[in-house]
Amino acid sequence: MARVHITLVGGQPAPVYHGIVATKPDKVIFIYSEESRGVVEVLKKEINIPVEEQPSLDPTNPVEILRRAESLAKKYEKDEVTVNISSGLKSWSHLFGITFDKQPNATVVYMDQNNILWNYRTMQSQANFEFDMYTLFRLYGNSLENNYKKLSEYTDKDNEAVAKIEGIRQFDTRSFNSLVALLDSKMQNQLKNPAGRFELDNPESFVEWTREKGGQKEETVFISLFSNKKGCKKVKIVSPNAIGLVFNSGWFEYKVAKLLSTWDKAREICLNCRFPFEQNLDKNETDIIVRTETKILFVECKTQITKVTDIDKFRSVVKAYGGMGSKGLFITKAKMSDMARKKCEENGILSFSFEDAANGILLPEKALHLLLNNELFNINTK
Repeated sequence: MARVHITLVGGQPAPVYHGIVATKPDKVIFIYSEESRGVVEVLKKEINIPVEEQPSLDPTNPVEILRRAESLAKKYEKDEVTVNISSGLKSWSHLFGITFDKQPNATVVYMDQNNILWNYRTMQSQANFEFDMYTLFRLYGNSLENNYKKLSEYTDKDNEAVAKIEGIRQFDTRSFNSLVALLDSKMQNQLKNPAGRFELDNPESFVEWTREKGGQKEETVFISLFSNKKGCKKVKIVSPNAIGLVFNSGWFEYKVAKLLSTWDKAREICLNCRFPFEQNLDKNETDIIVRTETKILFVECKTQITKVTDIDKFRSVVKAYGGMGSKGLFITKAKMSDMARKKCEENGILSFSFEDAANGILLPEKALHLLLNNELFNINTK
C-alpha cells in the first residue's frame, strides 16, 4: 500500500509544499488549472518525490471536477490517500472534500497559515515538521540565498560603532540626516565607491568613508558636524560594517534586529535582505527578516515615516515574497502618526513606535515582544 498525496494547487504554493513535507508521501498528484500550471512546475523543483502528471482541471464545471475526484478515488482505493484542500479553488475543495471524506482509506487535510496541518477525519493537528524559509522564498520566485547578512555576522566593534553613531546623531540630528540618511540617487551611487566624501554648505560638516582594502577587514567612516551653538563634534568609526551602519539608518535597523534576537520565537535574523531581479539590480529590499518556527516576519525600520505610501509598498513586499501566511511589522523610532497607524491596520501590518513605547508601562523590548506574541499566530485576512 503506497502513501498517495493528492493536492489542489492555486496561487499560493506554500500550503501545498508544506502539506507534502508534513505527510511524507510516496507519490504526489497535483490538481491544477492552466492558470496554476506554473506553480506546479516550481513545486516539482523543490520535492524529490515521484509525481503523477494529470491534465489541467476546469475551474468551475462541477461535473468535470466531481468526475476527476471520483476517478482518483477509484484508482487509489487500495492505497493510503491524503487530500490537501488548502490551495486551489473553493469549487475543487468542496467536491474533492466530500468525495474523499467517504473513502475509508482517505484523509482530507488542511494546512493553515501557521503551518499546522489539520486532519479532518480525526480533527487533530500536526505541526512537528521543519519550516524552511529559503525554500519558501524560492516557491514564490524570490531566492534570498547570498543576498542578506545574518545578525550573527556583526561584531562587538559594530556594537561599539552604533553607540558612536547615536552620539553624534544626537549632537545635530538635522545635519546628520542630511549627510548620511537622506541620500538622493546620485549620493547612493557615490556611496558604492571604495572611498568618498559628502559635505554640507559648511565645510566643517562632512562625512568621509573608506571601504576595506587589501588585507584590511574593517571599514572606516569619519563624521564631522558643526553647530553654531555647540561648536564642532567629530567621530571616527571603524568596524567591519561601519558604512552600512552609518548610512541609510543602518544603525537603527541593527538595534531593532538586536531587540528581535531576544524574542523567544526568533530562530534566525537576516538584515539587508535583497531580492535580485537581474545582475546589479534588486527587485526590492527588506530591512529585516525573522524566521520563526512556523512563519516569516518581515520588518521595515524607519526613524520616522515621511510617506504613508511606504506602508502600501511594504505590504506588497510581504505578500509577494512571503505569501499569505507571512507577517509584516513596521517599526519607527519617532512617534507614529494616527494616519500611519491606521494605514498599517488597513494593510494588515503590525506597527510599533519606540517613542510611544517609552511612554508606556513596559520597557520597549518587552512591549515589542508582547505585541509579536499576541499577533504572530493570528490569521491574515488579506
